[in-house]
Order: sequence, then C-alpha cells, then structure tokens
Amino acid sequence: MHEVGFIGYGSMGRMLVNGLLSSGAVAPADVIISTRTTAKLDSLARQWPSIAVTGDNRLAACETRILFICVKPLDTLPVLLDLIPVVSLETHIVSIAACVTISDLEQVFNGKITKVIPSITSEVREGVSLVCHNSKVCGKDAARVEALLQSIGQIAKISEGDFEVATDLTSCAPGMIAAMFENFVGAALRHGDLAVEVAQRMVVSTLLGTAKLLAERNMGFSELIDRVATKGGITAEGVKVLNHHLPAVFDEVFEKTLTQHETVKEMVKNQNVTQVAMR
Repeated sequence: MHEVGFIGYGSMGRMLVNGLLSSGAVAPADVIISTRTTAKLDSLARQWPSIAVTGDNRLAACETRILFICVKPLDTLPVLLDLIPVVSLETHIVSIAACVTISDLEQVFNGKITKVIPSITSEVREGVSLVCHNSKVCGKDAARVEALLQSIGQIAKISEGDFEVATDLTSCAPGMIAAMFENFVGAALRHGDLAVEVAQRMVVSTLLGTAKLLAERNMGFSELIDRVATKGGITAEGVKVLNHHLPAVFDEVFEKTLTQHETVKEMVKNQNVTQVAMR
C-alpha cells in the first residue's frame, strides 16, 4: 500500500509530485503515479528509482491511501467513476480540478474528499494552495493532506464558495502577472533602446525585491506606494495612470474569468447528471 498516489502527470501533477518528493514530505517508495503515457515518467523514475509507475489508474487507486486526481475538469468525473469498483471509503480523494465542486464529486464517491487548487509557484515552494474538505474528512486526514501541501508552500482553508475569486488571486495570478509585466516590458522597449533580455531581467529582479519587501517587512501595498511615489515625483505620475485605468481592467478580468468558471461548472454538472444516470 502506497501513502500517496497520483492520477495524471500534467503541469500541476508534475509540480505536486516533484515538490512533495523534493521536500521530503513523502518518501519515493510511498508514491505511485498513473499516467496514460508512462514514458513521460522516465526521467522521474531515474531520479527516484523507488517510485511506482503504472498506466493503470485502477491499480494506482486500489493501492493508495491519499489519491490526487490531477486531470482536466471535464476528465475528473469520468476518471473517478472508473475507479469506484476499486476504491474503498477509506481512500482519501484529493481533486485539483477547478470548476468541479465537492458536490459533483460526492455524486460519484461517497467518501473522504478534499478539493485543492494548487499554484505553479509551489515549484519554488512559494504561493498558496486553496483547500476545502468535505464532512467525511476527519481532523487527522485533513492534517495529513494539509501537511503535504504546506511542504511546498502556504495553504488557505476557505469556503468552497470563495474558490473562484481566490483562484484568480492564486493559481491564475502567475499567468496574469506575467502577462501584465510582459506588456510593461513591451512599453519600455517601445520607448527606449534596451534589449528585451535586459529589460526582462530588470523587471524580474524588481518583482522579486518588491515581493520580499511586502512579505519580509510586512508592508501593505499602500505603504509601499507611498514610499516610492513621492508627491509630485515621477513614480506618482505613473501611479495616477494605473489607478485611473486598472480598476476597470481588473473588473473586466474578474467578470470574464468568473463567467468562464460558471460555464465550465455547468458543463461538469451536466456531465455529472448524465454519468450518474448511466451507472
């Protein structure tokens, strides 16, 4: 019996597996991974020879205490449904699929379920994973899953109803932040002669320093702005432009992302009703 199993080895599954192994939160011999293309795991198996690798989801599920399902939202319920003949009510299912609710999962599996939204920043043991447990998860089981996730970053235990907005602030944020600063660098290049690599390096280093100031000095955003944007100064002029335009931009970002969340959730729910009816 393995302590932790993973079904799916995409971007987030790979991040979780590598993070948990590298942090020492779980021993390689206690891990089993199932993926359709086992060749993707060759380099991982060379690095961690004692992990178990299979292309059989049921084999991984029946030999695991905590089972992370790391597949796309519309694949999550079909994968879980296929596992029902081999999983027991003692198996702790952890789903990382956005837009698949705990209620959706409970229509298929009447056991311990935790919903997690991880962040790619956990690759460097930073960032926040969102966590919500169903009523079947006892304190001991919750603590073990939370300890695993805390080995690769911070966790936030919040109501499932807040997951969509919080997902934008955590899991989606690295992509959005990268998009913002790609445009910031692009504007700099249009107004000067810096090489793109030089400009990007400047911004990345400044982003890192800004994050450390906020975190290590316990600064609020407004305090940092006041420290840099002195009245009548150059930075203050830039901040005025951002404050004028960004509220509407970010309102639109949330409107678009929350609408997409609801669209996918409805697709999952319709899929769920159909699949449960076919059982």
